[in-house]
Amino acid sequence: MYSYISGHLQAKTVTAAIVDNGGIGYHIFTTARTLSSLQLEAKVKFYTYLLVREDEMSLYGFPEPETLNLFLVLLTVSGIGPKAALSICGAGSAANIYGAIVTSDVGYLTKIPGIGKKTAQRLILELKEKISRHVGDELGSTTFHSTVEAGEASGLALGALLALGYQEQEVSRHLKQAQALFGAGATVEELLKAVLRAMAGGVE
Repeated sequence: MYSYISGHLQAKTVTAAIVDNGGIGYHIFTTARTLSSLQLEAKVKFYTYLLVREDEMSLYGFPEPETLNLFLVLLTVSGIGPKAALSICGAGSAANIYGAIVTSDVGYLTKIPGIGKKTAQRLILELKEKISRHVGDELGSTTFHSTVEAGEASGLALGALLALGYQEQEVSRHLKQAQALFGAGATVEELLKAVLRAMAGGVE
C-alpha cells in the first residue's frame, strides 16, 4: 500500500519513528540502530511495509530499500515474526546479514539478541533455498549451484543482488573482482558469496 513515506521526524519512541507527512503522523516501527541516527525535525524517508493482521495494522520502515527487502525475506522464515526480523535487521547492514547467511556463519547470527543456534541454522537453511529459487524464478532456469558461462553467471548474480535491493553501482566492482577470482568456472553461488562477503567487510 505504501512504497515509502517521507516527511519530518516529529518524535521517536523506543521502537518507532513518528513521521509527519501532510499533517498526518505515521507511526513507523524500525530498528534501534536507525532511530539512534535520526534527529528530531529532520527530513526523513522510510521504505515501508504495511503488516495487516486480523487484530493489527502496523507500518515497518527502513531508510534503505535493501534493508526493507531483507526484512520481508526474514518474515518468510518459519518462526520469524516482525520483532525478530527487526532485531536481525538492526544488527548490521543488509550486506552483513546476507553475508553471514550465505557463508553459514552461525556464530555471527547468534550474537543477535533473540537469535539462538537453532534459529540461526533455520535462517541459513531456508534463506539459501529461497535465494536459489528467486534466482531461478526471476532470471531463468539455470540452477543456483550450476556452473554456467562466465558472463551468464555474472549476470545471474547481478540480477539476484538487484532483486535483494542493492544498486548496480554498489556491487559491480565487487562482482568484477569475484569473477576474476573464480574465473570462467564460477557458479552463481560463489559469486554471490564473494560479493556479499566483500560488502560485509569480510564476515567470517
